[in-house]
Amino acid sequence: MERNLEVLAKSSPPETLIEHTENCLSVLQSIKRLYPYVPELCGVGRFYDHLFYAALLHDVGKSASGFQKSLREGRRWGYRHEILSASFVSCLESTADPDRKMIALSIVTHHKDIGELRERFNTTSPPGRERFEESLKELSPNMPVVYKLFDDVSRMSCEYLGYELPRPRKPGSVSELVDAYQYAVRWICNLVHGHRVDEGLKLFGVFLRGFLVACDHLASGGKYGVVPGIKDVMARLGLKRLRPFQKRMMHVDGHAFLSAPTGSGKTEAALLWAGNNQDAGRRVYYVLPYTASINAMAHRLKGYFGEDDVGVLHGRAGYFVYKTLLERDYDVDSASRCAGDVQGLSRKLYRPLKVLTPFQILKSLFGIKGWEGQLSEMAGGLFIFDEIHVYDADTTALILGTIGYLSTQLNARFLFLSATFPGFLRKEIRSILPGIDDYRLDINDEEDRCMLFRARHRIRLIEGELSEYRVKIRDALSDGKRVLVVCNTVKRAQEIYASVKEHAVSSELLHGRFILRDREEKERRLDDVQLLVATQVVEVSLDIDFDTIFTEPAPLDALVQRIGRVNRKGSKGVVPVYVCTVNHDSDKYFYDMNRIAKTLDVLVDGEELTELRVRELVEKVYEDGYNDDEMSRFDAASKAFRSVMDNMMPFFDAEERDDFYSLIRSVEVVPVRYEPQYLRCKEENRHFEAMRYVTSISLGQGAMLRRSDRIARRRDGYWVADVLYDDLGLHIDEVEKEVGNID
Repeated sequence: MERNLEVLAKSSPPETLIEHTENCLSVLQSIKRLYPYVPELCGVGRFYDHLFYAALLHDVGKSASGFQKSLREGRRWGYRHEILSASFVSCLESTADPDRKMIALSIVTHHKDIGELRERFNTTSPPGRERFEESLKELSPNMPVVYKLFDDVSRMSCEYLGYELPRPRKPGSVSELVDAYQYAVRWICNLVHGHRVDEGLKLFGVFLRGFLVACDHLASGGKYGVVPGIKDVMARLGLKRLRPFQKRMMHVDGHAFLSAPTGSGKTEAALLWAGNNQDAGRRVYYVLPYTASINAMAHRLKGYFGEDDVGVLHGRAGYFVYKTLLERDYDVDSASRCAGDVQGLSRKLYRPLKVLTPFQILKSLFGIKGWEGQLSEMAGGLFIFDEIHVYDADTTALILGTIGYLSTQLNARFLFLSATFPGFLRKEIRSILPGIDDYRLDINDEEDRCMLFRARHRIRLIEGELSEYRVKIRDALSDGKRVLVVCNTVKRAQEIYASVKEHAVSSELLHGRFILRDREEKERRLDDVQLLVATQVVEVSLDIDFDTIFTEPAPLDALVQRIGRVNRKGSKGVVPVYVCTVNHDSDKYFYDMNRIAKTLDVLVDGEELTELRVRELVEKVYEDGYNDDEMSRFDAASKAFRSVMDNMMPFFDAEERDDFYSLIRSVEVVPVRYEPQYLRCKEENRHFEAMRYVTSISLGQGAMLRRSDRIARRRDGYWVADVLYDDLGLHIDEVEKEVGNID
């Protein structure tokens, strides 16, 4: 390819406009191959023709002499190249309206949304119009480069689309170009104002802007194609034999439930389902509720599919990658740069398999910047929800609304995994996904029957509160047993741990109020400790195995998850698991006390828990579904979600991001003890190192600290809390005495 050094698309490293355009088209080629069903989804048969023209024109405005000068001199230009680029849609004579307007909109918003353009670059006022016309004149000196690009359309369309497209008309002068703001932006704004944007046009805009941004970002980052979808799953997993339910999942098409015991191979069954439903390049999303379980699952999946295929998405995912690189002997600076690059690709349409929280999916439906790209990537996606029942009623309502949208509008497919699946939730999902298949262990299959009737645990109900059984815990430790103790609150976990840790050969306390540095150190040591005292953080996907458990009472599904961390493989016979019968008063802020009472009513002291029996007990406890308060919150969240969906509009980012961020009911804080270390890292641009000194508290706890002037927001945007922090973690009720006031 002839290299033209005169007109650059970027300067570091130097890349010409023509080179960058072809690199974008190379990405488009892989997107077209992996998403063949998008034209049908949005009802635009020529969708990829329009995307081709959008990619062809998206940066031609950079040929303006002022932009070229700014690149070479390293200074700001003062105008937006994409506004000039969109002017060239007037040259697409083979494309009729409104498609041509949509192409213009995707180009003009591939960096900034319409809201920002309308505020700063509209051409309805004389100053704005004059500014546009003056900038337009700067295109004239380098118009031959644009002509050359147009001359190559026949070749490039054949190479990247597989067929020839008409060449755009060459404008005789810049006066023949259109004012894209007047032509397209005002048009879409009028449609939005008049509520005349139908769902097909919305989806067309979502895909056009989303995929154009993906082409531009990946090409700019040196990636000229998207990684294909996962394939050869059976070979990748390396399983020597499959359980009966895993064999069945290999042949399931479409939506499904899968109920199977903890540790029985549900993850592998889910991947086999994904492999069977993979027909082009469908992206796979493995959805988990907690950061620790996401990190562990990502590590596991990378072992199967390789580093490049698996991405991680949650609030601290960049730090997780950074930490992994440090463990591979990267130096701090190299690990930081590399982690940023890795996470950049994980956030883009690149990797075929992502492990994430549901909030990362919800982002795309709340209009957070980049939402069209995220939503486009999800078209035809394969979503695996592990333990969907653990979310509160509000979040569940939003997740179900999202599932409804993704299945009906984007042809996504869903698999739900759980050891305990309440019938009322199964019914809610079935109302959204009618015809969903239900797979459980088959009592008529010998191997499944063994799992259904196998008992690993014997329930021992112990009267009173957990604090009354410290001696019994000490006795179990003296007998050499590995003991798990689970509390419902951080404060009680701290108290219990402090009183029994001396009786263990080795011990750890694990909860959500440790700074990240300490939390990761603790999780690394879990395999070796004799005693673990923890909160609900142990309930999902931590691969630990203890000999017995002492737990505070909780709803049955939570208890089953806790108990599942004991005798995981069943190799220890049937072991006692101790459940206290009395709650602490503060538990009412976290759990439905009536549901806990029903749980205690159905549990029988001395009964061996089989998989079949667990199913029966879950149905009894949840036979009435949500309580009145939960149902009220569920309905309110469902209504709010429908309102959000009605207002979702391509080319516009959300004006109020608080609607989404209010879903995350926690705030990250730096304990005042560690503020000097945090600031030192920030000043040295070691941002991942700074994250090591951050922990989370609930919004309610944050409000309590504000009332007593014990929390402050610094100018840089982070929160610092005047709260005691020691080897037991954050003590929310105690002031840090050794450091001084936060002011």
